[in-house]
Amino acid sequence: MIGGALARSSLKQAKRRAHKVTRYPAPMGGIDTRQAVGSENLNQCIYTFNLTPYEYGMKVREGYREWTIDIDDGAGAGVRTVLPYESPDGTADEIFAITNEGIWEDIDFDTAPTLAVAFGDVTGNAGYGSYAHYVTDAGDTILFYADAVNGLFSYDAGVWAQATGITGPTIADIKFVVVHKERIWFIEEDSTSAWYLAIGAVTGAATEFFFGSKLKHGGTLDGIFNWTVDGGDGSDDHLVAVGHAGDVIVYGGLDPEDSTWGIVGSYFIGEIPSTPRFGTEQGGELYLLSSYGLTSMTDLLKGVASNALQADQSSIAVKVTSLIRDDMRTKIGLAGWGIANIPSEGGILISTPTIGSTEPIQYYYNLAVRGWGLWRGVPMIAFDSWSNSVFIGTADNRLMRMDVPVDDFKLTANTDGSNGAEIELSILTAFSALETPGLYKQPNLIRPDFLANTPPTHISQCKFDFNINEGINTETEMLVDSLFGLWSQSGSGISKWDEAIWGSSRDSSYPSIGGSWGSGRYVAIATRGRTRTRTRLVGWDLIYTVGGPMI
Repeated sequence: MIGGALARSSLKQAKRRAHKVTRYPAPMGGIDTRQAVGSENLNQCIYTFNLTPYEYGMKVREGYREWTIDIDDGAGAGVRTVLPYESPDGTADEIFAITNEGIWEDIDFDTAPTLAVAFGDVTGNAGYGSYAHYVTDAGDTILFYADAVNGLFSYDAGVWAQATGITGPTIADIKFVVVHKERIWFIEEDSTSAWYLAIGAVTGAATEFFFGSKLKHGGTLDGIFNWTVDGGDGSDDHLVAVGHAGDVIVYGGLDPEDSTWGIVGSYFIGEIPSTPRFGTEQGGELYLLSSYGLTSMTDLLKGVASNALQADQSSIAVKVTSLIRDDMRTKIGLAGWGIANIPSEGGILISTPTIGSTEPIQYYYNLAVRGWGLWRGVPMIAFDSWSNSVFIGTADNRLMRMDVPVDDFKLTANTDGSNGAEIELSILTAFSALETPGLYKQPNLIRPDFLANTPPTHISQCKFDFNINEGINTETEMLVDSLFGLWSQSGSGISKWDEAIWGSSRDSSYPSIGGSWGSGRYVAIATRGRTRTRTRLVGWDLIYTVGGPMI
């Protein structure tokens, strides 16, 4: 009896745990500036650097390694265009690096490149150009390159040379080249006209086509692109001409010399940035960079104003248009803008100019999960895809390949054998009321889940009530303040009670627990860290207690 009474007494004294547990999944929807900060959509995030939406979770981007260095003949100002070449039979595939000095070939791994063409003018935007492949009826692949300073060049039978055999435009003034419906089109510098060759021709007399009167806002003609549209009778490639001031003129029809040819749309997207690579085609869609941000031709076709893209549009452009628009305000006249598909990463990449000592930023969109993220710290001024990897050109005359788990992996290792820098990651989730709006919450522990194969380092903390400042850097020394329950991270890497360091075998999970502090009504999780291994973020567990409506 005595034992039974004691047991019942002990049961009566037992208390229910006051803390709660919730799950923050990896925000695979990425950044979406249309969402209010307080929307509580946990599939989106406020920001994410180098930890981008990907299949199975958020993935740390690839790092970059030296492929070819010293692409310089004494006056080099960086690799400004990366130009891939696919030969007809695949045996002579090559990648070219174009600097202000000229066109470089023999760009093989860890070899000295050759200056195939020396430009006559190395000033201004020499080396920032456009290119087009053209396959003749005989099966020969001709590669054309053009920039506003040195004109048009061609690569035929393994030889680069200034283009010849084309009459009409001034070869040295051609700044843009594109292929549309089996015709090669050219645009000259400071012109409102374009020129086109006969169908199937790579030389001969070019015919001038005037756009000037259609450019209502003035300015020169900056680019021509293809846009595949299904108008009800099957898909057709439209020609899209874009003026520097922002006029977009769309032509449809079989041929510019046919009666079916004519204007099918006229739009305005704002001033074009300083680059010939301001448009890219993806899956029948055309995306254009301008002072309004990123604009899709589908949105324009639907009648959506470029400066007020609606939240219910399905286009990928609307999610980050405001961020790009902000960048355009200060960088639109600077070189370094570019947009292109990167199949090896399953998405689209937008490069932006880097000002002074600020860190380089690129916008990455994953086509499979339809999410945007930001790359940070990749020193590209040009990029393209080749050999199933992203290749980037840098301001210090290097060509780099992005296929390693560290940054700046050099051809020659340090004397101690080390090589490459850890990739830094940083993310802030959406804010959540945790099902109790208006009440204060006090986090106790944060448990992130990562997939990795060596131990990266990170700090996770809670942010409250729409504080979107970036999380604590893992290199920061902090002192333990037991009075307020603060936690610390040692730069020496020595683990303390709440330091979140984890390790795992490849493709297996090893969760870690870290403490947090503070309180607030709406809670987000900020994680910041470094890694030198391929890493994915799966999500976070948050353990917390709920208080009252007053702090």
